[in-house]
Amino acid sequence: MTKKIKEINKILNLTQQESKQILQMLEDLRSINANTDEKCPLDYEQICKLDGMEFQLANIVGAKVECEHGHYTRWSGSYEYKAWLLSQYLIQHNY
Repeated sequence: MTKKIKEINKILNLTQQESKQILQMLEDLRSINANTDEKCPLDYEQICKLDGMEFQLANIVGAKVECEHGHYTRWSGSYEYKAWLLSQYLIQHNY
């Protein structure tokens, strides 16, 4: 098991903490999927975990979502990698 984790960390360039966070997120998603498959209602704690997963995954993969003014938005736009956003900013401002 430890060997597989190390191999995955190398492939994805994850820290040990990020690897553990992803495994926990997968477990939380599995639990949510199991509840919804059985037509059980989601509880508040599960919904809170979903909210946290969004930000954890965004930080791990280096992504963010912004409105046209450069602020985080949940209701419009979509996630893009920070490096791509920076390159677009530099192009727009002739750097």
